[in-house]
Amino acid sequence: MKQFRYGALIVLAMAVLLAACSRQDTTKSLVMGTNAEFPPFETRGGPGGAEVVGFDVDVAKAIAAKVGLPLKIEDMKFDSLLPALDAGQVDMVLAGMTITPNRSQNVDFSDPYYKATQVVLMRKGDPVPTSKEDLKGRTISVQFGTTGDGAAAEIAGSENVRQFTSMLDAVVALMNSQVDFAVLDEQPAINFQKKNPADLELVRLAFDDEYYGVAVKKGNTELLARINETLAEIAADGRYDRFVDYWMVQMIGSAELEAE
Repeated sequence: MKQFRYGALIVLAMAVLLAACSRQDTTKSLVMGTNAEFPPFETRGGPGGAEVVGFDVDVAKAIAAKVGLPLKIEDMKFDSLLPALDAGQVDMVLAGMTITPNRSQNVDFSDPYYKATQVVLMRKGDPVPTSKEDLKGRTISVQFGTTGDGAAAEIAGSENVRQFTSMLDAVVALMNSQVDFAVLDEQPAINFQKKNPADLELVRLAFDDEYYGVAVKKGNTELLARINETLAEIAADGRYDRFVDYWMVQMIGSAELEAE
């Protein structure tokens, strides 16, 4: 009789354990880290304007579907993203992040999924720079920790660079005449200029091409393989082109940024 009871207790314990594991699996998510102040790649929108939406979010949703997990988005400062990835707080980072040798020492990047470059935003009516030499000694606003931050420091000198935690703040500083120029990635710059055509002008100078990648924790080869498979699939089946058309064409110019 005791043997039967012990056996029943073991079966019951196993059932409880399996049920707990099952509940844990259903609550697991694929966590994307981003900085939702980089339109059209990531910004706030949707019903009520609180949802994180954008080109990168659509790519992340495709990755999550491939992995078979619901997507969860953690919005944080840009310079906090890679530390959060290293600490295991997020599974991957999609934030219009350029693949660089320095970053690649600490994280693994996917295949490139977007070609970008740096451009200059200036106030409408100011003298237009014709080369990067014209930026030397001028004050430039940037988002801290971005490739634009490094490029501006190299051109104008770090003492002339004003770093902001968000790209929006960097552009507002320009519009409020706190700096002479802003240096930022091309698509966000197009977005800001299209929304404020009376105030801002976009200037293309001789900046190098850059490539965005999805960052994962160093050594996470399984997730990286799934990400690369997804990137290849959305390029082949037309979803990538639809994302580009929607976010880079249709959505740009839909609202105005106001200087504060």
